[in-house]
This record gives sequence, C-alpha cells and structure tokens, in this order.
Amino acid sequence: MRLLERDSNGEFSLTKDLVNNLPAYAILSHTWGEDDQEVTFQDLTVRSGKSKAGYQKIQFCGEQADRDGLRYFWVDTCCIKKSDAAELQKSINSMFRWYKNAAKCYVYLSDVSIPDDKVKSHSKIDFESAFRTAKWFTRGWTLQELLAPSSVEFFSTDYKRLGDKFSLERLIHEKTGIPVEALHGYDPTKFSVDERVSWVAKRETKHEEDMAYSLLGIFGVFLPLIYGEGRENAFSRLHEEICKRLRKHQPDELSTTSQATFNSTKRLKTTHSQSSSVPSRRDPNFLYPEPLFYSEYSVPGDNSPETGKELVTSIDATTKQSLIDQLYFTKIDERLTSLAAAQGTTCRWFLTKAEFISWHDLAEQPVHGGFLWIKGNPGTGKSTLMKLLFEEAKLNTKGNSLQITLSFFFLARGTVEEKSTEGLYRSLLHQLFEKAEELRDSLEWMTADGARVIQREGWREETLKQTLKHAIQKLGSRSLTIFIDALDECDKQQAAGMVFFFEELCDHAKGSQVRLQICFSSRHYPTVVIQKGIEVTFEDEIGHTEDIEHYIKSKLRLGKMKKVEILRSDILEKSSLIFLWIVLVVDILNSEYRNGAAFTKIRERLKDMPPKLTDLFEMILMRDGENLEQLQVCLKWILFATRPLKPQELYFAVQLGLDKECSGFWDQEDVDLEQIKTFVRSSSKGLAEVTRNRASEVQFIHESVRDFLLGKYEGQWSGSSGNFVGHGHEILRNCCLAQLNASINKDVDIPDPLPQASKASQLRETISLKFPFLEYSILNILHHANGAQQNAMEQGDFLADFPFQRWIFLNNTLERHHRRTWPTLFESTLRRSPVLTLKMSAMGFRFWPLWLPGVIKRSRHF
Repeated sequence: MRLLERDSNGEFSLTKDLVNNLPAYAILSHTWGEDDQEVTFQDLTVRSGKSKAGYQKIQFCGEQADRDGLRYFWVDTCCIKKSDAAELQKSINSMFRWYKNAAKCYVYLSDVSIPDDKVKSHSKIDFESAFRTAKWFTRGWTLQELLAPSSVEFFSTDYKRLGDKFSLERLIHEKTGIPVEALHGYDPTKFSVDERVSWVAKRETKHEEDMAYSLLGIFGVFLPLIYGEGRENAFSRLHEEICKRLRKHQPDELSTTSQATFNSTKRLKTTHSQSSSVPSRRDPNFLYPEPLFYSEYSVPGDNSPETGKELVTSIDATTKQSLIDQLYFTKIDERLTSLAAAQGTTCRWFLTKAEFISWHDLAEQPVHGGFLWIKGNPGTGKSTLMKLLFEEAKLNTKGNSLQITLSFFFLARGTVEEKSTEGLYRSLLHQLFEKAEELRDSLEWMTADGARVIQREGWREETLKQTLKHAIQKLGSRSLTIFIDALDECDKQQAAGMVFFFEELCDHAKGSQVRLQICFSSRHYPTVVIQKGIEVTFEDEIGHTEDIEHYIKSKLRLGKMKKVEILRSDILEKSSLIFLWIVLVVDILNSEYRNGAAFTKIRERLKDMPPKLTDLFEMILMRDGENLEQLQVCLKWILFATRPLKPQELYFAVQLGLDKECSGFWDQEDVDLEQIKTFVRSSSKGLAEVTRNRASEVQFIHESVRDFLLGKYEGQWSGSSGNFVGHGHEILRNCCLAQLNASINKDVDIPDPLPQASKASQLRETISLKFPFLEYSILNILHHANGAQQNAMEQGDFLADFPFQRWIFLNNTLERHHRRTWPTLFESTLRRSPVLTLKMSAMGFRFWPLWLPGVIKRSRHF
C-alpha cells in the first residue's frame, strides 16, 4: 500500500510500497469523474496533474488529514499503479481492509454544495434533499467505503463538513436501506447474504464485473479479477466463494443462499420496498435502536400496528439549539479560569510518571478500565495539578478532531451548578456539543414532547446522563478524556452515584469501541471505591516533594542570610508536604524579615507554628488580637452570603456591620478598588482573596478554610448562643437592614414617579456604582432573616419594624425588567423564605394582602 504525504510547500509525494507497520492515515471516498481528469499514479511520479479537475480532491484530502493531525493519506486514483495488473488485483482484494484500517475516511461529494447557514441549521429542505441526491449513493464501490471505516465524514464540494455516518444515520438508512446497526459497526455475521446483496441493488459501476468485485470485502472473500467475463459470471464466482466460506464458518446459512441472488440482474434492480428477503430489517423499530433507558423523554420502542402508535420524528434543529442553550450556566468554567496555574516546572513530573503513562496506554485499558484517581490531603495542590494535566492534554490534541478533552472542577463555595453532579453533566455535554457539533444529533433519543418538557422545566440529572451515553455512543473512532477535580467538594451521595455512572459509561464505551478515559482528583475518599483504576497518593510522590522544595527556595525571601538553608529544611520537615501550609508560613516568615527580625527570631517564629493546617488557621486568626470584630463580620459574609461578593460589596457590607451610620456610599477619590482589595486580604487575615478572573469575586484561599470555620472554629464564634449559623445570618441581615435604612437621596437623584424599567438603565447603573452593596441588601435581606429564623433566631421584632414601604420602593427602583405589582414582588420574595413566611403567619400576618396595600398606598412609586 502506497500512501501520499504532503510536504510544507503543499506538494504531494508517494511513499514506497508499505507492507507492515503502516502509519495512521486518512482515506478518500469519492465518485470518479472523466478518466482524463483524474490524477493518476503516473501523474504523481512525474509531478504533473495539477491542472486536472481531480487534483482538488487530493488537495482537499491532504489538507483535511493535516487538520486532523494525520501526516499520510490515500486516494485510489493515484496510489494504485493500474497499468500493473498484479498490483491492481491485489489492491481491489485489499480495498475493504484498507478502508477499515483508516483512521479517517473523508467522503467528498462533488455534486453537493450547501451554503453555510444551511450546514449549521441542517435545513430539512435544502440540506437533506441535497445530501439524498448525491451521486455517491448510487455507485457500487462506495458501499464498502461506507461500511468498512469506523469514522466516515461527509464533505460538500466546497469542503464544508456535513456530518458523519452516525450523525447522518437516519438519512443514510432511508436513502440506502442499510440498517443503522451496520453503520454503527459492520459485523457480517449479523446480516444474511441476501440482505447484503440487496444493499447494492440500486448501485452501478462503470464495468459490469465491478458490481460483483465491489462486494468482495463485504463478504470477506477473494477473487482473481477477469474483466470481460461479464456480470453473470462474476456473480457466479462470487457465489461460489461465499458458499465455501459459509461451509466453513456459517453452515446454517448455506441453505438459504441461492444462486438466484447473484445471477439475476432483475433481482438487483428491485427497489428496497419490494424486497422481501429481510423482513426483520423492515420493522420500523429498527430505525431507532432501543433506548438505553426509558422515560417520558425517550422515543417509544412500540410502533406496532396493534398499538396504533406512530413513531415520533426527531426533534428539529431549533429545538436542539434551545436544549443546548439550556445546558449553559453563568459560571460554567469559573473555577478552572480562576485557579492559579502551576508555576514553572511545578507538577510537570507527573506527565512522565509510570502510572500516568499506563493510563494513556490503550493496551493497559483492560487493567485500569480507563480510570486514574489522584488523591491527597487538603491543600496539597491537587487542583493545580489537574489544571496542568487538562491544559497539557488540550494542547497535545489541538487541531486533532479524533481526540476530545473535557473538564469539570467542583467548587463547594460556588453556585449550585458548580458543586453538583447535575452541573457536571450539563458542563460536559455543553463542551462536547461545542467541540463536535455533529454529536448534537444524540439529542434525538428523546421525543419532541420530552424535549418540550426540558425547555419548560430545565434539564434533569437522569436526562443528562442518558444524553451523555447517547453522545458517547456516536463518537465512533474518536477518543474522549475527561478530567474531574475535587470530588470531595460535591455532595457525598452525588459523588458516589457519579463514580458508579462513569464506571457504567466506560463499559458502555468499550462496547461501542470508543476510548473513554476519566481522571478524578479528591481528598482521601474512603466511602467511594472504583472496581478498576490507577490510584496515586499525591503527598507520597517524590516529584511533589521536589516541587515544594523548589517553591520554598524561590519564595522564601530572607536576603543574604547565611543560615537560610537551615530554615528551608525546617519548613519542609514541619509541613507534612501540605502546599497551602507552606504558602501561608512562607508569607508570615517573609513578613517577619521585612519587619527587621533576626534569623534566630524568625526560626523561633517557625517553631511556634502549629504543624496542622487547621491549627495554623486558628493561629493566623488570633495572632495579633487586632480588629477581631471586623474579622468576624468579614468571614461571616464570605461564609453565608447567597453568592460570592464583589470586593466593593464586601467592603461596604463590613462597614455597615461595624458602623450603622455608614451610608454605603462609595467615594472613589477616598478609597479606590485596589485599596479595597487590600482591605479584603487584611480584614480576613490573609484567608480570603479576590479572584483574578473577569468576575473578580471574594473567596477563601482554599476550601479547607471554610471547613475549618464551620468546624473547629465554630464554637469560638458562636459564643454563649451556641448558634453559629443562625447568628451569622442575623449579622448579615443587620448589615442589609442598615443599608436599606441609609439615606441615598443626597447622592442619587431618584425621579418621582419612577421611569419604566426599560428606560432606567442609567439610573440603575449610577446607583450600583455609588452604592455597591444596595442591590444585594434589597434582594437578600429576607433570605438572611429566613436563615436566622430557620436556626432558632427569633425574627418577630425585625418583621414588626421592617420598612416594607422603603424596601418595595428601592426594589422597584432597581428592577431590571418590568415593574412587578406588590403582591407578585412580595410573594416571589417570601417563596424563597418559607420559614419566615410561617413566622409571619404566626404573628397575624396571615392576611398580609389586606394590610400591605395600606403600606403601598403611602409609597410614592405607585
């Protein structure tokens, strides 16, 4: 087999005739034009043929192979020396195997040209009609070129990708009568001889004998070529060879195979609808294989005349796009982008680690099942490693459509989607559909009615899992690698269910001949076990120790102290290889040096440092005894806010918590954003930071800080009340109330009456800029009151004195859409505060619609 190779100048050359150890290659499937317009073997050997019409097909195949990361490709017009009868015979008998072994098969449809908008929308009229009428479906040789390769992609004459044989399976089946099962993976034992011959019934070849020769690979037999013997003789010899094979391998089928199947030209002209040789494949259920699960979303499997049910057609392109849009959520990649990247060569040792190489080795997959699980103590740097592994994998597969890489980083302090398995599946599907648009057809497992349920009510976890299974089934020859970080930051029950699902998914992928790899990371997780997999304990790795040594050497800045090496060794020994502990300690020691401390004092300071991370947190919080009230208000806001706050929001929330006379007005000439960010670090004693991404939000430096505050330190914060959470929500409620009651009129001119929401964007922008905390306080004050009441902190006095009139007025001032009526506003707020609602009922507010209008009437916005 000779292959074509494209050099840096875009020129093509032939390799020598390769026998063993063939490299990965792409292969072209096409229809021949005029003989004098096809580029031949002779043309390439003398470097001519560029002016021929067929040259553009070769050029297309080479460029597409290059885009897919394939150096070599094969085109029948010029890779076979047809003047050599022996080589031609060998090539035709090897053709099926050559197509089967190709990494990619590109179908070039020379008579199909579709505008960009039609390709994207898969228009039922333009796209399908053009595809169905392609000459390629009428040619005899293209049958094996459709069935043999695992990856078959279709392109228009202007090189636009139309889809592959999986995403277009319905159209291909309807056009050719070939069962979908055969498109998913051709196994000759599953289809009768008569049925396979019927697939060529409407096809033609230039030479009549080729009708028989083109079926050699379909039946796994070999024949010498005798051009001139005629069609009937060729089919007679083909029948004889097939019978020999059946006697040896499938004797039961021999009696059903007749000579008439092969020597009757009339039979081969019979249309698919008239053929009765394969009644089982006429069953309409066969069009839609049985769903992996059944639910209200799935296409029903019962389509029998007895039930009278009609098969539901696939959902349209607009509905598909709507479902895909609903997969997205605002912070879909927030954690990944805000996570600090590995510095220098940190973590890169893992790329050459034996376990990591084994995980990538396809031959080892039966042993590890495709799973790699990195485990480690809190703060060791697992997430940093996972970010590096994901970005390296993505970089290595750039431009290679055969390899897809996805990721998800759980975040316990994030939104519901960021810390749930539902968010995980939504994110993975969204990424998958972006990277491989043809996989969007995997949504067609559900009915149109089921799709409407999702449009109306949103995605559910089981539906997401079913869709992911269908999408992976359609990957074909492509591989999929998924990195999932911080399983411990997800609910334990959800995490256990997710691991079980991914094990099931890997088994399913194996059955579909799809390569699926999963890399998890988490703290040591004794409650979740995988049946197969490679496990790595991060803190036990030599490479991790070397990373820490390098970090200490580069970050410990003690000038030219001669004994600094002793200090470095002391830090490493005491750290238990917890990266976060080292980061905090190095920062403290550097601060001591800047303040003029001598070496002996710095070393004594290190000796006083507790070796446990949680004890270190406590020491940091209490070390100077300064601004403890500010510290507590700051940390409670980060703990209990309904969402992560902007630094300016946190700044004024804390100010209002400390000084009830504060108006919350931001004078940027008095304090700028950089000063506010410094305040975040100092007021939290360095345990909080502002994210470096576009969102720029305040968060703890690590999830272990939150665990510490809600665990060991909780008792110290709760005081005599013993109610940490309830007290925390009450503190936040009071800050919101202080902002609600603060006068803003002298700094913002609010018109009376208020303009329509659609015309008040400038007003809202001005208010948000001058009073950064106002909107949060208006929208969430009752949420925090509800949280306090839910945790046994009585809210009766608060409700009795609550300034409803001002609250409604400010709410309508900040309303972004339409102005809600007071019942709608009040109901929607209390619906999010059920415990508070019960308290109001107990206080006699059961008939609040009767007394609230009196409050409303006195409000100048109505």
